[in-house]
Amino acid sequence: MLDYLALFLLGGITVSIILLLYREVIRTDLSSPVAGTATLLMFAAAWFFFLRKKVQTAISMVLFLPMVVYFYYISPFSNSASAAETLDRAFWWLVAGQAYLFAFSRFSARSVFYFILGIALLLLHSQEAGLLPNYIKLDQELVRNPFLLFTLVCILTTLIRINFDHLADEIRTGKEELESQLRDAFRNLPHPMAQISTEKDQDGNIIRLEITRINPAFESALKVTAREAKNQELNRFFNLAFRSDTNWNDIFILHTRSQAEIFSPWKNQWFDLHVFWLAEEICFALFIDITRDKLQIASLEESRSRYLALLEAIPDIFFVIDRDGTYQDVVFKEQEKFYPETTEVIGNTIYSVGFSRDMASKIHDCIIKALENDTIESIEYTLETKNNSLFYEMRIARLNDHSVISIARDITRRKKAEFELEIAKARAEDASALKSRFLANLSHDIRTPMNAIINFTRMLSEPDLLPGEREEFTQDVFLQGNILLRMIENTIQLSKIETNMVEVHPGFVNLHKLLRELYNHFMMQLPDHRDIRLILDTPVKSNEVGFETDATLLREILIRLIDNAIKFTREGSITFGYLPCGSQHIELFVKDTGPGIPEKEKENIFMRFYVIEADRQANRSGPGLGLSIAQHFAALLGGELMLDTKPGYGSRFAFRLPLKNSRGFLHIVQ
Repeated sequence: MLDYLALFLLGGITVSIILLLYREVIRTDLSSPVAGTATLLMFAAAWFFFLRKKVQTAISMVLFLPMVVYFYYISPFSNSASAAETLDRAFWWLVAGQAYLFAFSRFSARSVFYFILGIALLLLHSQEAGLLPNYIKLDQELVRNPFLLFTLVCILTTLIRINFDHLADEIRTGKEELESQLRDAFRNLPHPMAQISTEKDQDGNIIRLEITRINPAFESALKVTAREAKNQELNRFFNLAFRSDTNWNDIFILHTRSQAEIFSPWKNQWFDLHVFWLAEEICFALFIDITRDKLQIASLEESRSRYLALLEAIPDIFFVIDRDGTYQDVVFKEQEKFYPETTEVIGNTIYSVGFSRDMASKIHDCIIKALENDTIESIEYTLETKNNSLFYEMRIARLNDHSVISIARDITRRKKAEFELEIAKARAEDASALKSRFLANLSHDIRTPMNAIINFTRMLSEPDLLPGEREEFTQDVFLQGNILLRMIENTIQLSKIETNMVEVHPGFVNLHKLLRELYNHFMMQLPDHRDIRLILDTPVKSNEVGFETDATLLREILIRLIDNAIKFTREGSITFGYLPCGSQHIELFVKDTGPGIPEKEKENIFMRFYVIEADRQANRSGPGLGLSIAQHFAALLGGELMLDTKPGYGSRFAFRLPLKNSRGFLHIVQ
């Protein structure tokens, strides 16, 4: 309001000067130096008192307005038209003065005095114009009566001003009470609070936030004083007070937020910040200590984590089922993708979702027992999926008078373990029986060649033995000794296999040389009383043919396969050798024309200690270790022993090995 008053007074001075100069210099016919000077002096005096901060005195200068009007229109040195012609002008000057009082002054004695001066001026002016009798007649036009109009204007503006002042007083009183309450609240609030003022640039952008004051709670909580805080830059002061590196300008200016969480690492405190803007220049920052809430939340989160971990450790599926078998609630584990949606289960019964009719009846019986006897009932069931069968154990316990809680645990692993344990037990029993049979066979098989060696040795000691007979007995002793030696070697190799003591020592093996040595060795052991031919098949014609592998294990495999073939072949041929399989593998084989192996025995032929019953009765079998050892050695070399047999047509044992660093074989050049 004071700004408008200053503008009005400056405008009045300016206009007064211009009019005075205009009339005295340009329009001398309108010259009225006393009135112009009086007008200028009135505005100048008002401006003088305004500058001295005597606003009411400056406003009171309007009381000189009737005198100025007098000088302009009815004084002896006036240069205006007649009094009758200027009465309306005088009226509007007085109305302008009343408007001035209305705008800048409350209703007071000054307003009454101005009204009296105005009426007096109008009386004088009307008297000079000779119009006064007209304005006091009863039949006059009231709308043209300046006394009445001026009185109405003054009454109306006065009433409006009084009402306005009353409302302003009420607002001011309310504001003062509010400010008083705010001051009291600010002072007595138990939470830290700070008042903040803003500094803006020419475009209205905030360039600085400054602490105006802080309350005692702020001082107590953060150990700072009001003097230290006053006029401090907000970002710097708050970071010092809270011992943090928070971007406060971001909260208050860049991305204005009315609420934010602030952490003070100094005392491990959390504060909930609330920002209240009273105007564009002032705001309040309220800090509510939520450390206890944070600790409680952290404790609850920790408890929740423990319960979640516990939930993960207990059965997979939870059901709440009522007495009628209707699902009231259900919880599935997320990993079980084959379960239906929860919404498809809740509200349905166990007879329609999840179980067969028979199983649902059994579960319903358990529900009734649990409700009536307050017991825990258990039942196992199977859930068939696309890939396999899942086994579950369901436990049902009473939850309330009308429903039970059912916990279904996935026991598939346990069931499989039980099945595997039973299978392992059966295998162990079979292995024990086979070992017992092996010991019995071994004692029998050892006794046979030992008896033969002893008898032939005793017969060789007789002096009258013929030279041909001596040679035959010597050959028999040699053969029986080899049989006994092979039994001992197989037993030793089996012991090494079971204790994982067999090691692979790769090196270059000259295949042709190895096969020729085996050929020469077994040619000496072919029985003379059988019509058997030993054939060596080496398709690659080269001086040096070989590859990298363990020569000892390869020899042992072939020895056992050839020895078996000789043992079971009565007539025909035994062929052994190799076949190249591309440039990456080689297949070694032993083929005979013996009796072959029955189809039902093919699965058991590689088992340890297993002997075909027909061979045992014909005394053609050993302890049942040769093929098992050969298969294990082939696996160590990277192959697998395979059997192709047909009863009455012989058997073919073969295994493929990788060709590493081979020589003498054809290679495909890309």
